[in-house]
Amino acid sequence: MRTETETRWIVLGADGRHVSLGRNEPIEAEVMAASDALAAQGLSGWLARMWGEYYSRKNVTLEPLQRIGAAHDADWQAALAAFHAARQRATH
Repeated sequence: MRTETETRWIVLGADGRHVSLGRNEPIEAEVMAASDALAAQGLSGWLARMWGEYYSRKNVTLEPLQRIGAAHDADWQAALAAFHAARQRATH
């Protein structure tokens, strides 16, 4: 039996906050709007692809695709750890 893995595109903030852009790959205008919204607040992050079901207890995998928002040298690993902590609070 083959199991399909859900794929989503998300905006992941440097502090772990995140929002889903949906299951379809975002168009450039959507990415720019998300980037501009972050930058307007002085925030930075990444456009990332997420594999797995967010509300499942199983692991999800994130892949950084593009830096967005305010110019930054934020640490991907720290953002990823904060994301997983926020997800665990949301799902438990």
